[in-house]
Amino acid sequence: MVDKMGEITIADLKLFCRIDDCGEEDVLLSAILQAGKQFVLSQTGLTAAEAENYPDLTLAILMFCSDLYDNRHYSTEKKANINPAVKAIIDQYCMNIL
Repeated sequence: MVDKMGEITIADLKLFCRIDDCGEEDVLLSAILQAGKQFVLSQTGLTAAEAENYPDLTLAILMFCSDLYDNRHYSTEKKANINPAVKAIIDQYCMNIL
């Protein structure tokens, strides 16, 4: 397992999500991984360099990406909720004061 956000690869995400490495979904997984990283940065207010100091944010990104991969459909009937474990990790480093 990688310790830094910048070191997360598509292979790491595939391993975490238990996706067979057939290469067919690499474009989708790349987009999901970028979205996961951006989500964590926007929620914490940290820069990418600052986020590298917190290895548990890597796990939060992988969990968030896994949820995005598993729930790829849009539904207006269900309110989107963030995984409580992801929220707990992110909240520790939140620099945004609302």
